[in-house]
Amino acid sequence: MALLALPFPTISGLPLPLFVLFIPFLFIGIVLSATHLYTTLRYRLSLRYYTSAPTRPTKAAPPPQIPYTIPFIGNAYSLLASPPGVFWKQLFRWHPRATGACTLLLGGRPTHFIYSPHTVQALLKARGPTRDSLNVDIARKCLGVARRDVRLYHGFGEPADAATGLTPIQQLEKMNHEFLLRSERVNELTAEFTRVLAELVAAEPCSEQGVGLCAWLATTMFRASTEAFMGRAVLEMVEGFAEDFWEFDRGFMNMLYGLPSWFMPKSYQARARLLDGMEKWHVMLRDKTKGIPDPNGGVGWDPLFGSRANRAKQQYFEARGLSLRGRAGLDLGFIFGLSSNAIPAAGWMLMHILNPEGDKTLLRRVMEEVKTAKRKDGTVDISTLVSLPLLQSVFHEILRLYVDVWVTRELKDDLVLPLDDEKKQAFFKKSGIIVAPSSLGHLDEARWLDPPSDVFCAERFLRKHPETGKTVFTLDGTTGKFYPFGGGKSICPGRVFAKQEVLGSVAMLLLAFEFEVVGFVDEQGKSRNCFPTIRNTFSGAGVMPTDGDIKVKMRRRDIKI
Repeated sequence: MALLALPFPTISGLPLPLFVLFIPFLFIGIVLSATHLYTTLRYRLSLRYYTSAPTRPTKAAPPPQIPYTIPFIGNAYSLLASPPGVFWKQLFRWHPRATGACTLLLGGRPTHFIYSPHTVQALLKARGPTRDSLNVDIARKCLGVARRDVRLYHGFGEPADAATGLTPIQQLEKMNHEFLLRSERVNELTAEFTRVLAELVAAEPCSEQGVGLCAWLATTMFRASTEAFMGRAVLEMVEGFAEDFWEFDRGFMNMLYGLPSWFMPKSYQARARLLDGMEKWHVMLRDKTKGIPDPNGGVGWDPLFGSRANRAKQQYFEARGLSLRGRAGLDLGFIFGLSSNAIPAAGWMLMHILNPEGDKTLLRRVMEEVKTAKRKDGTVDISTLVSLPLLQSVFHEILRLYVDVWVTRELKDDLVLPLDDEKKQAFFKKSGIIVAPSSLGHLDEARWLDPPSDVFCAERFLRKHPETGKTVFTLDGTTGKFYPFGGGKSICPGRVFAKQEVLGSVAMLLLAFEFEVVGFVDEQGKSRNCFPTIRNTFSGAGVMPTDGDIKVKMRRRDIKI
């Protein structure tokens, strides 16, 4: 008791103004300490279920909730303020990864994170959970779409249309399947992309001074993919399209997390210019055309409306009565999905192939493969290209190392998911949020052993065929721990085109140019001594951006593409 009384004479001896000022700090200290103590004790008790070794199936239990100190904010600051991957590395130093799941308090809302392959696989197969709330947040916060247009576009809860027999969501799913997944439609879109890219590459002057490879790709590939998908007119009407897009891209996740415009004015200003320009494009289409060309007609690509996929999308906008501003925002979302992942993936892929500090034989071996996909007229056969074992392995290794997709589901009902040993089950309460970050499976040290998970290995997905003895590409054994395109009913609908776009770009550039690496640079173009790594930014949107570049000299090869 005497020990407990020691501080009080000191406090009571303070002048009254200082004493009054001290009380709030004392109260805050008590609250923070009590919060940390309570959440730690709760965590220790809940952990018993996950660390025991039952011999038979047991009753499902909620995931252990990670301790925190600040009420309401919880673990949000530690998670979001840490560089990519650092929070999880620090957490798994003391929290058993074998639990397969944990719960974090993020801004007052408990959010469940899962990282057991069995649990992830079961979540992706579950039909009840949705990502409706996330879709709304992306449209409203990131794309600036008005609430009315979001409701019209998604049509949540609406009955089937009398004419089509489909709900709005089913119409969107059918549209994606028809124009983004059917092989003949994807091949047509890829052919247009490679045509435009070939024109840009042919017009590109060789650089003896050295250019940033990823910076050059960001402009060139963006032009080719946007023209192939959206048409040429939108690029002509939106001034500074590529520059503003990448500024918007830089702030995308910040917008999703609700950071205000004063925190990153350049990203919000770039978005406003993009939306203004694209709305003008929609006005032009409305005033100067006689309607949207039939996406199923004989014309594959139109200079005003672009691809069949875009024409189908514009028809849907028109049928649903979306405002022109809303259409501009949703179009920006499609362009974001088109470019923000494929272009950085192509950049990472080329940087690793050309890396002077990496495997000195990789460029030669890749070149030997891609030359087999070159037709007699010098163009690239995409169907051959996407079947090349080494090229596919390099592509998927890039996705493994640099993709961090947060597969997010909102629970409409209580949900029980199995854990690794299938004798334990995790219980998730209705209205909860479950997140499966792909990076936790992609970089799991216990599941990617040779070489270690943080090392680039071009041959990681290659195996010897047991019967033929040939080297083949395979994804066997990666279920639940490798899902760069998400999964389940919300899996990326553009994944087939994205693969063809990336592999086609890499092959065409390697066939067109000899690259001499001058050195490494940071984002400001200043020389650095190390290979670029991931930019310190929020995770969860897809391919992580690089914090630097490879500076290269480009000399044209004597090969037509």
